[in-house]
This record gives sequence, structure tokens and C-alpha cells, in this order.
Amino acid sequence: MELALRNLTKSFGPKTVLRDLSLQVETGCCVGVVGRNGAGKSTLFNLLVNVLLPTSGEIVLDGEVLGETFPVATKRRIGALINQGHLVEQLTAEEYLQFVARIYELPDAAPRIASLLGHLLEEFDQVRHKRLSAFSTGMKQKVAVAACLLHRPELLLLDEPLNGLDVFSAERVLALLASYRPQSLTFISSHNLAHIEQIATHLLVIDEAEVKFWGTMAEFKAGREAILSDALLQLLHPTTSAHDLTWLTHQAS
Repeated sequence: MELALRNLTKSFGPKTVLRDLSLQVETGCCVGVVGRNGAGKSTLFNLLVNVLLPTSGEIVLDGEVLGETFPVATKRRIGALINQGHLVEQLTAEEYLQFVARIYELPDAAPRIASLLGHLLEEFDQVRHKRLSAFSTGMKQKVAVAACLLHRPELLLLDEPLNGLDVFSAERVLALLASYRPQSLTFISSHNLAHIEQIATHLLVIDEAEVKFWGTMAEFKAGREAILSDALLQLLHPTTSAHDLTWLTHQAS
């Protein structure tokens, strides 16, 4: 799979939330998307899953420009966890993945479902008959990740997939995604930069709708701070607050 974004721009009225994004990537690449809240990251993910339409620019998949409505065949190639995914909470985890399997017309998904849930949910045997409404936030998130991987997508889009996961669960999910990476083109966002550094081959930094950096992780690190978070602060130069908070921090006598 080859994906090219050509001068991709999205505006809502007079406000531009993503401006002139251009890049080209292929299977085996994992693009870490980072930036401040409101920088345009989620807008990019929503454009890539056809929830939003670009104001201008093009999304090109394997040489074909995708129009206003992605073909069903294209959507079947995508696995996405966007906007903290919404599960059908009246179902059990197995029933939900069976539902997803029917959508993707997977004839014999039972072994896939069992292996994914058994791997991601350490407590699966204890909760397999419980509805998703009884699951913790982290457990729901792991089921959502499993649903994204069930049909072995060629394009994997994960917006904050590790939210709500403890450190052990996050490491397990990251290891699974790393093992799957050679078979897919992955876009992943996370506020935990250590997670991005662990899995990403490329880095896309967006700030105030603008692309501040695009390239390989090695290119980003060259000549910058060794720690990714420090290098990012160096690039974006965040402003310090001028508000007086001494009332909060001052120790009462």
C-alpha cells in the first residue's frame, strides 16, 4: 500500500485546522502523529477515515485519488480507532467482535477472536460472559484495538489507542502493534512520547494547523535532544503562562 497526502487542508468556516499537509508513506511505515491539544491531529485521522472531507488537497491511495466517498473496497482495507471508539456495550467482547467480523465478511473469525481477546485481556476467562458495559475503560480500549486488527487491515489508524491502559497493558498492545507493523501502514497518536518513540518509524509534528516536522525518527533526532519530549519542546517553543498563581502555590503562614 502507498498513501500520499497532497496539500491536504481542512477549514471550518474562517478557521483552518489543518493546512497544506503533504507526505508519502507505504506499508511497513508507522507514522507517529504528535502535537498539542487542538493542533489538528484528530482532524487528520477523521480525514483519513472519510468522516471529514478536505477543504482542499487530495488523498491518494495506490495511485488513485480518493473522492468525497471512499469506495467500500477501500474502507475494508482500513482499521481505525478514532475518537475513542464506541462499542456496542450490550454485547460481550466475543459477541462484539463477531459483529465486527460480519461487517467485514470474515467467514471463520472465531480463532482470530479467541486469540486476540485472550492475548489482550489477561482476565478474559473471568469476563468472557460479561457485557462490555461492565468493563473498565482500559478493558474496553483493548477490545477496541482487537476490533481494529481483526480483519488484518492494510491501513491502521489509531488515535490515542493507549488511553486508559496501565503500563503492562500498554506494553502488551505496543508489542502487538510492533509485530503487526511490517504488514500495514500505521498512523498512531499518543500524548505519551515514549510510546511513539518505541513504535514509530516516522514522525509528523503538527502545531497550530501547520506541519512543523515530517520525516523519519532518525532525521528528527539528528542534532536535537536525545529525549523525544525535550526535542519536541525545543521545536515548538511553548509559551510560559503569565498568570499569577502564587495564591495556589504560596504556603500559608
